[in-house]
Amino acid sequence: MFLVLSILYFFSGIFFGLDFTDSFYHLNQALHPADGIYLYPFFLSSIIINTIVEIIGPEIIYLRLINSLLLFFSLLIPFIFIKIQKPLTEVIFSIACVLFLFAPLNVNILGYDSLSIFILSLIFSLSILYVKSSKLYLLMLLSILSAAAVFIRLPNLLVIPIVFLVIGFNEKIHKGCFYAKDLKLPMIFLLLTLLWVYLGFSVYYSNVEEFFSASANSTSHDIKILFSHYFRHGLKLILFISLIIGGHYFFRKLQCLMPKLWVYILIAVFFAIFIGFFVSSSKYWQNYSLFLTSLTISILILQIIQDRKDLFSLKNMVVYLYFLFLFINPFGSNTGLLKAVSLFLLLPFVLSLNDLKLKQYWLLILIVLLPFSLFEKFYRTYEDKGILSLNTTLELELLKYINTNEFRAEFLEKINTEVLELKNNNIQVYFYGDKGHVFHYLYPKTNLNINSFFQPVEKMVYYPKIEQVINGKINTAIFIVDSYPGDGFKELSFLELSLMKNGFHRVSKGPVFYYLRINE
Repeated sequence: MFLVLSILYFFSGIFFGLDFTDSFYHLNQALHPADGIYLYPFFLSSIIINTIVEIIGPEIIYLRLINSLLLFFSLLIPFIFIKIQKPLTEVIFSIACVLFLFAPLNVNILGYDSLSIFILSLIFSLSILYVKSSKLYLLMLLSILSAAAVFIRLPNLLVIPIVFLVIGFNEKIHKGCFYAKDLKLPMIFLLLTLLWVYLGFSVYYSNVEEFFSASANSTSHDIKILFSHYFRHGLKLILFISLIIGGHYFFRKLQCLMPKLWVYILIAVFFAIFIGFFVSSSKYWQNYSLFLTSLTISILILQIIQDRKDLFSLKNMVVYLYFLFLFINPFGSNTGLLKAVSLFLLLPFVLSLNDLKLKQYWLLILIVLLPFSLFEKFYRTYEDKGILSLNTTLELELLKYINTNEFRAEFLEKINTEVLELKNNNIQVYFYGDKGHVFHYLYPKTNLNINSFFQPVEKMVYYPKIEQVINGKINTAIFIVDSYPGDGFKELSFLELSLMKNGFHRVSKGPVFYYLRINE
């Protein structure tokens, strides 16, 4: 019953909340890329998404369902390939718990993140299978899948040295020692993978210039910003891990000094207060994500300490591999270490191969976390209001069955009415701004041929591109959507002032406004 409830809870989020930004940006890159060329940092993701849309249709509800299925099967893949010895009831319980805890993070429509999680789960599983069997066909398969992971998301390059190490350590484990000649198989894997990567890019991109021009152009991936996020999140991880491992130590000691019931109450109250003040107070589940990652790493550390007499057992090899895989998705991500939580889905499998000591302690943390999972899910809907406020079902064909707040739904309907009227009057419509990606999806070919997610209005970096697109076009309307509806009045930006100098005038109709230039 708990498993069924967790699955329903995990999938229920597909009906609630609507962001205008990230998910739609990646859909647009897959369906309507600028200049008709996919961006190389995730070009295979775009091909896969495009294919899925052609098969099942463009309605968002179906794409959200596919996204959730990808995550769900990412959790199950290791169990398909690797036989486990744990009782089925324990495995089912751990799967249900992880689904329940991960549900607030299941927010995407369909993008490279979920595709990346799926293929990393597959590579993780086949790497373990290779360690068990040393079959050469698995080495070939791992090289192909590792290249595919790079095509899905370029920073997945980190998976190549990790699998290289797995193959190398496997030689040491089976032979008891490691010589230079034993680098043969790891080197074969490495060369094959790099060959597939080279062939994949060279087949799609006709030359080097086209390859480098097909970049994301994202200023958010500045090295200083990345390391700033890594540093801040790393400090939080160290704090959370210290508290979890410290709590584990005190739980074991206190059981000898006071009644167990009081120990349980003391530990539960401590984590309830800590999670309440320091975890649930962050925006978009940041600290909640970091806490789940810290919980995972704490379990891995204690497991290694527990089995330190047999460091190269299969169980410990799985632990080491899982630890390394946790940091593939955060690699190169402008969200710092937040994406480490994405492979939290693999924790049930790792637990199925290991025995947790002091299970009561982990159960206490779980009991405390479950209500916070509900809180994060119901009151922190990604880029929207809480679920209880999402009481308006959208009528737009591509967004049907999706519930959002009343004001956002009204805004979308008014935009739709205005766009249809403009098109009926033979006026070319464009959208510009970071919060306008949903409209590029609803109205294809309105992106001004700009492939960047970030579209500033105070910096004129893309104004030459805008001028290039609208040059010679008289009947043109440009919607500037750089903030969510209802964010309040703002002074005219440099971009808007420049458009007005270029013959556009501002048209305001309630919360909807745009810039219009027509032939009088």
